[in-house]
Amino acid sequence: MDEQKISEDNYIVQMNAEHCNCNTPSQVAFFVLDNAKYWYLNFIYNFMCKCFDMNRIHFIEGDIDSAYWAISRNHNEHFTQQFNAVINDREFYYENAKYFIPSIRQDVYDEKKILGLAIERQGPSTIALAPKNYIIFKNYCDGSKIKLKGVNQKTNKIIKDQIADCIDEGKITKCTNMRLGQKNHQMSQLSIEKNGITEIHTKIIVLENQSCCLFMYGLTAKDYFFTKNAISDDSIA
Repeated sequence: MDEQKISEDNYIVQMNAEHCNCNTPSQVAFFVLDNAKYWYLNFIYNFMCKCFDMNRIHFIEGDIDSAYWAISRNHNEHFTQQFNAVINDREFYYENAKYFIPSIRQDVYDEKKILGLAIERQGPSTIALAPKNYIIFKNYCDGSKIKLKGVNQKTNKIIKDQIADCIDEGKITKCTNMRLGQKNHQMSQLSIEKNGITEIHTKIIVLENQSCCLFMYGLTAKDYFFTKNAISDDSIA
């Protein structure tokens, strides 16, 4: 149920439909997710690794269709320079960049091309606790964008210091979401408290070499192991 508060005790509500139809086969849904992961890795291994200096790029966080990177840039240029300072093979870059990233300035069709990438936001620095849980600074800390999945930031004031305290001291910030619920034709306002900022991450386990492993109940990072140089560059396709 969606709602919008218009006064102290009045809300505009939109009820969810009791019935809905979905004509998309489950096979299509699974393919879309798997194909997204394939193109995600295709961009990294068949483009980035072949023309960028990956020692100057650090993967911060990502989700199915997004990735945030920290780039060692040229400090004599503005932070919107993107990958310009880390290109090793410019010939390969100019031949293949058009297939992945926008190459025509202010062309919305090029920016939205199928299987292409577009810049969602950028800034001089960022702090990320988990996927969809980050703060990215803008204009050298003059303003910032905080993304906190599952938290209503209109009713919960989130600031940079709370994220820093979580990293430095393990401090958990509690947040409260307010919503309307209906039961037996009686409308009620519900208050839901949850951990808004926490160092606990339940999606993946990150090993000391920054490899990401599936999170499974009962397993910790000590239960996984990795072998250095187990995969050669020639075997990555």
